[in-house]
Amino acid sequence: MNELEKALIKTKSIKIADAKKPFWYTSGTIGPYFINTHFLIKNENEANKILSFIDKNKNNHKKFIPELIDRILSFYKSSIIYKKSMDYLYSLIKKNKEFNECEYISGGERRDWFFSPIIAYLSQKKLLFIYKDLQVYDNNNKITDLKKSKVCHICDLVTQASSFKRAWIPAIQNINGRLVCTISIVDRDEGGYKFFHDLNINYIPVVIIDKYFFDNLLKQKIINKNQVELIQNYKNNPIIFGKNFLLNNPEYLLLSLKDKKNTEKAKRCLDDNIYSFDFSTKPFSSLKYKK
Repeated sequence: MNELEKALIKTKSIKIADAKKPFWYTSGTIGPYFINTHFLIKNENEANKILSFIDKNKNNHKKFIPELIDRILSFYKSSIIYKKSMDYLYSLIKKNKEFNECEYISGGERRDWFFSPIIAYLSQKKLLFIYKDLQVYDNNNKITDLKKSKVCHICDLVTQASSFKRAWIPAIQNINGRLVCTISIVDRDEGGYKFFHDLNINYIPVVIIDKYFFDNLLKQKIINKNQVELIQNYKNNPIIFGKNFLLNNPEYLLLSLKDKKNTEKAKRCLDDNIYSFDFSTKPFSSLKYKK
């Protein structure tokens, strides 16, 4: 295992579900593992403190951005596991041609901001903060024109690269920039690579969550065979996996609708009918649920 893979396990950035209790994702789907790359900063508690700081202060750009950079740099200098992870990441990319040609490093709201400041710091490149509303800021000002400069985007996690399509690429294009390189801490191996390849964007995933990754976890007895089977079924077809699990375990859906932590996600599953359920048949016809 490389330094980042070890750190993801040690900080519990990757959690594997019990075979009978898959995780709910924000999209309203379910799956067997959850990834929180921002825990790499040190641990879950410190990562959540930074997220809270971001949420409370992000709109006061001139004060917030320099302070966030200081906080992230402070962890780089004090958290051994975070420093090793970032140094390993930089060692992989610092000789990459497309990366070296970039004048700017960008990161998107919010979790990318745990990593982009360090890569900018180590490479001595200019740093951009992209907000979900597509506004872009540097340390002090709103950016309106990059004059066709090349940009490398550092992201925490790539699934199908929907955030790039929806926000990060348009935001850079809107200010006359060119996204030519993307580096992800983790790639879930669910279509992101093809997205970047089709756009001719150089893509460097550091940790790929694939069969080889989980086989290693099984060998080290970090997960068991039942969990591996659950993961493989999900990898084969995430939609069929989710649909079959909820059809065979309707009580899990009902409990999730009542669970404050998962209510919104379970409702999204039903509202958007992600799994194409027939609501006139059991078990859904007996569900006391209204949109």
